[in-house]
Amino acid sequence: MIRVVDIRKKYGPIVAVDGLSFEVQPGETFALIGPNGAGKTTTLKMMLGLARPDRGSIAIGPDRLPPHDPRARERLGYVPQRVEFPPARTAIEILNYFAALRGLPAGAAARALERVGLTDVGPRRASDLSGGYAQRLSLAQALLGEPSLLVLDEPTASLDPEATWEFRSLVERLRREGTTILLCSHLLAEVERVADRVLILLHGRRAALESLSALRERQMNATRLVIEFREDALVARDRLGAAGIPCEVLDSRRITVDGADGKGALALEALREGGIPVRSFELSRPTLEELFLAVVRQERGEEAAAPAAVGGTSA
Repeated sequence: MIRVVDIRKKYGPIVAVDGLSFEVQPGETFALIGPNGAGKTTTLKMMLGLARPDRGSIAIGPDRLPPHDPRARERLGYVPQRVEFPPARTAIEILNYFAALRGLPAGAAARALERVGLTDVGPRRASDLSGGYAQRLSLAQALLGEPSLLVLDEPTASLDPEATWEFRSLVERLRREGTTILLCSHLLAEVERVADRVLILLHGRRAALESLSALRERQMNATRLVIEFREDALVARDRLGAAGIPCEVLDSRRITVDGADGKGALALEALREGGIPVRSFELSRPTLEELFLAVVRQERGEEAAAPAAVGGTSA
């Protein structure tokens, strides 16, 4: 659906995007994330035909059309981060206007409102719409003409939690219907519910490209069990070593062992059989966001943060 090959874009002495390549497959939900200034907006502008790369190429759709070709835009819908509609116009009037610009048949606006759950809002003026309704109206406008590619730029950045949940639910439904979605965000929490793959941008370059399933597997493999004792942790270390269970001593009272695939339970059983009392234990597992932050910190040469605990018990 999208093929980006070695694109580069400069604004004066500033290199906004540098040697970026990736592909988005039909029906895939692909997320583009990164901190502010990473090059996300510039990349989107080039993919939408609003700017042209200084080097490299971008191809859209099965015909491999450049983004500035009008034929490429016919099957593309775009939801910007901030949207403004004529305040005195009603929701249905606004959509009818955009439908007429695109030469769509009568009824296209009403169908778009229905798809985003705004049929009852059609007669209301844009100035009377909440932020969540205005963003859903923007999505309805993007869905006019049944686009095969939907581009979302920070679509929930200004929404409250309830409106954010509603918008994400709409995106999930479009994903199930087979729409190809390109989602741009600076927060992993924004994309982890819906994305198939995630590309991290940093300093205009590709820092990592991962599937969410691979990240979750890595998250599970990084699970550690932190065990606290009433006595010296070295005694527990020796007992686990004799049982063939490697561990790491954190301090005089705590150790950590691999908690994935039931290994933590084996360690606890070995300690019980050895008569070593356990004061408490808890699972420690990095969040998906922490895994991505580790990639960013590694690229910057910074030390990664320790994973957060996700559960535990005391004895």
